[in-house]
Amino acid sequence: MNWLKWITHAKEVITFFKKNYEHIKSIALTVLIGMSLVLTWSLWTFKPSYPSLEGARIVKKQEVDIEASVKQLVYPTQVIYHSGDELYGLEASNLMKEFHMGLNETKFTFDTGSRNNRAFDPDEKFLRDNKYVEIIFPAGMSQDIYKEIFSFESEIQATKPQNVDRIFLYQNKMTDSIEGYLVSYQNKKMQKIRATNNQLNPLIRDMDKWVDTGNLIPYIQYDIEDDGKEGQAEILRRFYFPKESLSLTRYTYFSKATGEDTYEMYKKALFKDPLAVKSASDKNQITYADGTAAMVVNELQNRFTFTNFAGNRNPNTTPNISPLYQSLDYINTHAGWGNPYILSGLSTYSANFWLFVENLPVLDPEMQMSLVWYENELKEYQRSLVQLQLDQQSYLSQKVNIQSGLDVIKELEEKDYNQNYVQDVRIGFTMKKQKEPHVYKLEPQWFINYDAKGWQPLFSQTGKEGFN
Repeated sequence: MNWLKWITHAKEVITFFKKNYEHIKSIALTVLIGMSLVLTWSLWTFKPSYPSLEGARIVKKQEVDIEASVKQLVYPTQVIYHSGDELYGLEASNLMKEFHMGLNETKFTFDTGSRNNRAFDPDEKFLRDNKYVEIIFPAGMSQDIYKEIFSFESEIQATKPQNVDRIFLYQNKMTDSIEGYLVSYQNKKMQKIRATNNQLNPLIRDMDKWVDTGNLIPYIQYDIEDDGKEGQAEILRRFYFPKESLSLTRYTYFSKATGEDTYEMYKKALFKDPLAVKSASDKNQITYADGTAAMVVNELQNRFTFTNFAGNRNPNTTPNISPLYQSLDYINTHAGWGNPYILSGLSTYSANFWLFVENLPVLDPEMQMSLVWYENELKEYQRSLVQLQLDQQSYLSQKVNIQSGLDVIKELEEKDYNQNYVQDVRIGFTMKKQKEPHVYKLEPQWFINYDAKGWQPLFSQTGKEGFN
């Protein structure tokens, strides 16, 4: 019977265990000791990915409806058309958006050969003898950034230029294809490139037509020079200004209300454990802290500074991720951008951004955003709490005239400006809160980035001009 067979097998198994009991015990003990060592080692060496864990918590706590991308943040602020000795350009124009989109949709490849990777001279004869478009970005781009922005099909080698802040484009007369150069003014390097599709052809082909229709207006150039080698003047920086007085628009926008709900939103987004955060108020200032980080809200300026004390370690460690990508990921998962911003400056450890409205940057210091990183960890985050309701049409908009480029050059040359300290001169918005609640006026005017003073209006509203 079957049950007799089962009893027989059971007796055999029991007999086997009795005979080999000591061996089986030794093997089991060895296996258990091995598992214990493995688990202990895993526990000792385990390093949780705090950014990933934190990001997952924050996305759940403070979801972001619209995330920005690198191609949205890296945005040109000037387009200059070189037609022989004549210069034409545009300010605060939707054509800027068309060039931006055209560049994003174009695929490029590098032209090989030693002549195609060379030193850059803005007055080279081959540039002056051709019609070409110069598209200028406010911040120099590293290789990993411009490879993504301009969609290069070929590999980018170490010999390719860094800190690229502009691109020259022209139409080859023989093939009608778009060619050009990546240019770094800082490093004085240029690299020949060629478009492999036709997205930019209509834009480049229509430049003369836009001059005839007045979409492109006459510009002049202004150079910051150095004595250079062997007494020969070297162009360090070149600025382009509208030749005549320019008519631009003054805008007035409503903003979202800022208060406890806003502070609470950022508190939940920025701190790892919002329940552990304590707050204290003093003279138009509110401080939120948990012992590892602090967020200080300036109620008069309507902006905050978030400091991560754990990010104050070795500042000399070179980051392995660009601060642009770190900042992009951080803001996308920590309450978002609120309004459109573009990259305005990039260094080894920090990324800076401008609020960008109606194709012009807002250059008020109170509106600028910055993030500083050490050892790939956030050290400091500064930004305005103001969020303009740009989806609603501006009210009380009106045209205003601003000074011509000739007036700007006269101002720079007649006042006590040391050219070595003139970093940039451009048109932007100043943004002022009005008496009515939640109303801001954006006024176009000339700004100068001079010495360590940052952005300041070039022409004083009180009649006193320049810096003393």
